[in-house]
Amino acid sequence: MAHSDKVVEQVTGQQAGMELRSSDDHVKQDAKSPRPDKADGNGSTHRWALAVALIIWFISSCLFNYLTPMLLTLVLNQDVTLLELVVTVSVGVLSLSARGLSLRVPKGTAHKWMAVGALHLLGCRAFIWGLQFMPVSLAQTIRASSPMVAVPIAVFLLGERYSFAAIASLVPIIIGFALSVGADGGDDSQMVGCVAAFVSVCCLVLVNAGCKRLGQEHHPFQVQFWTVLFALINLVPWWLSSGGFQRLKNYGGDVRWLAFVVLADGCLYYTEQVCQQQVLRALPLLPFTVIDTLRRLTIVCISGFLIQGNPCKFLNVCGITLVLFGGLAHNFARTQVLFENGFVEATNLEKKIK
Repeated sequence: MAHSDKVVEQVTGQQAGMELRSSDDHVKQDAKSPRPDKADGNGSTHRWALAVALIIWFISSCLFNYLTPMLLTLVLNQDVTLLELVVTVSVGVLSLSARGLSLRVPKGTAHKWMAVGALHLLGCRAFIWGLQFMPVSLAQTIRASSPMVAVPIAVFLLGERYSFAAIASLVPIIIGFALSVGADGGDDSQMVGCVAAFVSVCCLVLVNAGCKRLGQEHHPFQVQFWTVLFALINLVPWWLSSGGFQRLKNYGGDVRWLAFVVLADGCLYYTEQVCQQQVLRALPLLPFTVIDTLRRLTIVCISGFLIQGNPCKFLNVCGITLVLFGGLAHNFARTQVLFENGFVEATNLEKKIK
């Protein structure tokens, strides 16, 4: 569950960097040069491919968030984490091998990736464990409130600075977070689930920060693979010591059904990532942010409210709307600063050329 969001952050940051660097080339180009999509006549094909990728991305995200709680009804939550990581690592090996990318981490960075993997594992465990006490709709609402965690961590730990608009966008997120959590007057067990989901968001933000620093010069698929690989390495000793192997060996349910759900969960996750990559490469930063926010809303409404029958009250709707609005406003404010800085860099370069 946490993998998808990490890759979005990693690839989005790299895409934004590429957009700023490409501004140097745009200054040097002739203004009358034809656009590539018009020159090759493939604009319509690209639009259809993007539409298909968006549809599959949304569907696979909803089904993936439906299957994970189902796995919790079949095996213990720590076994769910192990099975998801094993499938993800296996898919990563096949994916990197097919693309001719290296499976090895850069020399001298293994201990750093081990730390990133440990944080990723803690985030996964907290999120999966929390789903025992709370509905998917609330868990995804908390996940959408990540800017509320990202800003303090970025300011105090990374030394980043944010505009007033970016800070102000946290207000509706905090209010929506409070409304969503308190909508049902939840008991102590639901509050435990909310705390676990919040811990998973904190881990996610820290993992994203670590991946940005370590994975600047590497393919996003490699960064994702190394993160989940070292998460699995961190998990295996603890899982074995807790009797995990014996639990799966002595599984008393339908083994074929369990295998089907695990493989379907892994394939849906891989499909989600492939489509996500296509959308990221086809769209600028801001439109992708809007679509990703709508994707979260789709997961909450379809996978949470409709398929799983999570409670939907007026305060739930208000809280979800505020969180999504705040997240969208925060990303919009950051995008404005990003492209303003890119425009200034391009203008300065043009002056130097002249």
